[in-house]
Amino acid sequence: MWVSGEAQGSQEDLILHPGARKLLATWAGLKGERPAPRRGDLDLRQVPRQAPWLFILEPAGEARSFRYRLAGTAVCSFLKREVTGSDFLSGWERFERGAITRALAAVTGKLQPAHFRIRFLTDGGQRIGADMLALPLLARDGITVHVLGGLFPHANPEIWHYERLAPADLASLRLFEGRLDMPGLAGAQAPRKFRLISGGLDLP
Repeated sequence: MWVSGEAQGSQEDLILHPGARKLLATWAGLKGERPAPRRGDLDLRQVPRQAPWLFILEPAGEARSFRYRLAGTAVCSFLKREVTGSDFLSGWERFERGAITRALAAVTGKLQPAHFRIRFLTDGGQRIGADMLALPLLARDGITVHVLGGLFPHANPEIWHYERLAPADLASLRLFEGRLDMPGLAGAQAPRKFRLISGGLDLP
């Protein structure tokens, strides 16, 4: 599904997975009036069901790449590999890699939350859709900005049986500006039926 630049709607319309909505609401509550919460503010007991699907990314090198600093057990199980310390965008094609990298740079550089809809392909030919959030999180040093992420497949992962999972495509990407409870979306189309959208979404 491609997200229209004229799209308006509630958080439920824009983000499919309830786990992603819960993470976003928790993050917004932690930050309060600040641009981003601190690492010490994050208590995984507040999101026990989502915690295995969370990860933290850190910028790596001068090429604006990102690597997993931490990854939950469900993320590693879903991807069929231990990802801590690895390149977050390993396996993505050049276009998607560039788009995701620019969005993550906005998360860490401009403190803009981002929402992605992505699809993976199993070695059996199954396509698995997922919601992914990337939220700014101030590291313990009080200076560095990490990415608090959540990866939430659109169906129960236990129904799939596969040995390998590879990135397939980036269906949509949305950067949020300003207050998260303010609507108003402005879109600009990118190549390959892909829209990069800046805007807000409504929290219940």
